[in-house]
Amino acid sequence: MMRDFLAYAEFGGFWERFHPETPFGREEKERLTIHTAPEDLEKIWDQTDCLLAFLAKLEGDTVRLSRITHHLKRIPRFPEEPRSVYDEVEIFQFKKFLHNYKSIGELLDHEVQHRFGFSFVSASFERLLDVGRQSAESFYVADEYSPELASVRAEIRKVDESLRFARDHRAAEIKARWGLEFGFKDFLLVVRKTIGDPQAASDLLLVEPYDETMYAVRPLRSAEELVLSERRTALLSKERSCEEAVLEHLSRVASEELPRLLEYREVVRAFDLALARARLAREYDLIRPTIGTGALRIDRGRFIPCEEMCRDLGTPYTALDAMLDASVTVVFGSNMGGKTIVLKSIAFLQLCAQTGLFVPADRFETRVFRHFHYLGEGCIREDIQGLSGFGFEIRQLNQAWEAFQEPTLALFDEFARTTNSHEAEAILSAVIEGMSGNHAVMAFFSTHFRGVQRFRNVSYLRMKGLDRAGLDLHEADGVALDERIRLINKHMEHRLVPDDETRTVSDAIAVAALLGMDPAIARRAENFYQTRTQE
Repeated sequence: MMRDFLAYAEFGGFWERFHPETPFGREEKERLTIHTAPEDLEKIWDQTDCLLAFLAKLEGDTVRLSRITHHLKRIPRFPEEPRSVYDEVEIFQFKKFLHNYKSIGELLDHEVQHRFGFSFVSASFERLLDVGRQSAESFYVADEYSPELASVRAEIRKVDESLRFARDHRAAEIKARWGLEFGFKDFLLVVRKTIGDPQAASDLLLVEPYDETMYAVRPLRSAEELVLSERRTALLSKERSCEEAVLEHLSRVASEELPRLLEYREVVRAFDLALARARLAREYDLIRPTIGTGALRIDRGRFIPCEEMCRDLGTPYTALDAMLDASVTVVFGSNMGGKTIVLKSIAFLQLCAQTGLFVPADRFETRVFRHFHYLGEGCIREDIQGLSGFGFEIRQLNQAWEAFQEPTLALFDEFARTTNSHEAEAILSAVIEGMSGNHAVMAFFSTHFRGVQRFRNVSYLRMKGLDRAGLDLHEADGVALDERIRLINKHMEHRLVPDDETRTVSDAIAVAALLGMDPAIARRAENFYQTRTQE
C-alpha cells in the first residue's frame, strides 16, 4: 500500500532532489524511511534548523561551504566488522574516512559540532596510519613501519639494480653483434641473414623459425640474471611476510578503534542528511512542520509537482488552505475542479513531514501516522484472474481496513467509481459511516457523487468550482486545446469551501462546453441536470 501512496503523491520526483553526499547518507535516502515517532522527527527537524542557521552564516563564506561539501563527498565506506587482518585498501579507507571526518569537524561552528556530536579522539590512530612520507588521503605499508621490512626492500633495490646492469650489458652485446634493440618488446622478427647461423647465436639469443625468410628472436637470460631473479623472488616473499606482520599490527589497532569509527560514521551521516534537508528547505522555501494530536492545519500548502506544472503551462496555481479536524472529510467537485489535487497535496505534505523534510507551506500542523493507504485509480494491480476494477477496489479496502485500528492516513480518490452511481453512493456512505467514529484514522474522500449520506461527525467540503461571473462559454470558440485548458484554469477556483447541499449548477457541463462539446448537447445536458436536481 505504501508504494501506491507514494506514487499517488508524486513524491519520488521531489525526493530525488534530496542530495546527501556521503555513501551513508545516500544509503539512508534509498531506504526512504517514514518516521513514526514524534521525538525522532523533532530531533531531525532540530538538526535541520541548526544547519539552516549555519548556512545563513555561510552566505558570505562560499569557500568554507565548498570545503565542507568537498570533504563530505570524499567520505568513503569502511569495513564495519573487526577482522584479524585488514588489507591495504581497507586500511586506506579507515585513513581517508578519518581525514575527511576530522576536516569537516574543524570547519564547523562550535554550536554545530555540539549539536551533532562531532569529536575527534583518534589522533594516535591517525598518526599510526600516517607513518612514512604519506599524504593525508593515501596509505601504503611504508619502510618506517618495520626495520626488517626496510632492510628487505633495500636488498630488493640492490638486486633490481644488478639485474638492470646485467640486462643492459647483455642488450649491449646483442646490439654490438647484430644491431638489434628489443626495448620493451619480448621478441623481434628479423631477416634470417641478419642472424646467420642460429647455433652461433645461441649464447645470446633464442632463435625460432617464423617463416621462410624471417626468424623470431628472443634475448636469453644469463646465468647471473637467473641467480639474481631467484634471489629477487625469495626477497619478495620475505617482503610480503613483513608487510603482513605490519598489517596484522595495524588491524589489531583498527579493530580496537572501530567502535569510535562507527560513532563518527553516525555523526557524519546525521550531519550529511541534515545539510541536504537544509539545502532543500532553502531552495524550495520549506518550513518546519508542527506535530499535534488532532486537526490537520494547512496554510498555503504547495503541491510542488502541480505548482511546477502550472508554472510551465503559464496557468495560475492556488495553494491549499484547510482546517481539517474531522476523522472523515468528504470533498465534492467536478472533474478538473481540483479535488484530487487537494488529496495529493495532503499526501505530499505529510510525506515531506514524516520523511524528516520541511514542507512547502506557510504552516503545516499535523499528526504522525503509522500507516498510509491510497485507494483509487492508478494503484498497482495484482494479476488476479476474474477480479474486475471494482473487485480490486473492494480488495484494497479489505486490506486497508485491517490497519485502521492504528494511526492511519487514508485517501479515497473517486472510490467505487467503477459501479453505478446509486450503488457507489450506498457503498461510500457505508464506508464513511464505518470510519466516522474511528479517531485513530484520518480519512479523506474525493467524489463527484452527490447522493452520499450526511453524518454528524463527518466534514463535507466542496471545491469552489467555476467562477461564473464573467464566464462566457464562447471564449473557447476556435482555440486550441491547451488554450481551452488554460481558460478553464483561469476561471476555476481551486479552493475548499463548506458544502451545504444547495449547489445546483453543474461545473462538469460547463467544463465540457469549454473543452469543445457541441453547444446544443451542452444545453440539453444542462436541462436534464436541472430537471434531475429539482425532482
